[in-house]
Amino acid sequence: MGAFIHAKVEIGETAATIAADGQYVEAAVDAIKSARKDLERMIRRDRFFMTTFEPYTPKEEDGPVISRMCDASARVGTGPMSTVAGTIAQVAMEAMQNRGCSHGWVDNGGDVAFILEKPATMEIFWEPGSESAVAMELEPTSRILGVCASSGTLGHSISFGNADAAVAMADSAILADALATALGNRAIDEDALQGVFDQFKGMVGFIGGFVKFRGSIAIHGRFPKIIEVGHNPEKMTVHSRMASPAYIGCCSSHEVRP
Repeated sequence: MGAFIHAKVEIGETAATIAADGQYVEAAVDAIKSARKDLERMIRRDRFFMTTFEPYTPKEEDGPVISRMCDASARVGTGPMSTVAGTIAQVAMEAMQNRGCSHGWVDNGGDVAFILEKPATMEIFWEPGSESAVAMELEPTSRILGVCASSGTLGHSISFGNADAAVAMADSAILADALATALGNRAIDEDALQGVFDQFKGMVGFIGGFVKFRGSIAIHGRFPKIIEVGHNPEKMTVHSRMASPAYIGCCSSHEVRP
């Protein structure tokens, strides 16, 4: 076994931190490149795939990456690109697991796929300039899970709502990404928090959610315990082309700490 490393990679618009034993990182990078090729091919074939905010029906020849994006987004009523960051994180983590990785994560700009042999904390941050944040206490898991976020007030996420942070945990980062977008879209004001999870209660694969709007917070399902932590902006996964002071710390970005 090699050393556990944190490898930060940028491939096109993708900026990811791959955290795992060093021997598995190459598999994750190859999976990211392959998924991006599938996405780029799909967008060249049909630009509507990239721009629609509604569910999209794939063709068999579009391949498994596109199919998984369309399936997850259709379940929550969003467009397929609502899952793109989580999908890339998921396929990269699966590639590492297939090589034998049982502890690691892929953080694709705040959308995270992970498998853990020991507890870890994952930061949720929405206030640039703050020295503190909150974090989830994650328990060990023998399967890949996903935690993804959306925001209507900070960052580059497209949201029809106004949530400071909408975070979803699911049995894949693909579904978690779709759910985070859908929850964020529903959080238009403080009153909306009361029913923000109603549409998704009982959904297979949805583990739990967290939505913050100004001074109010709604939590649903088996969402991990929340604790207060010191914010560490240096460990956030941010694309170098977006790393301006206005961007750092936005979009409820996550940092996993073993």
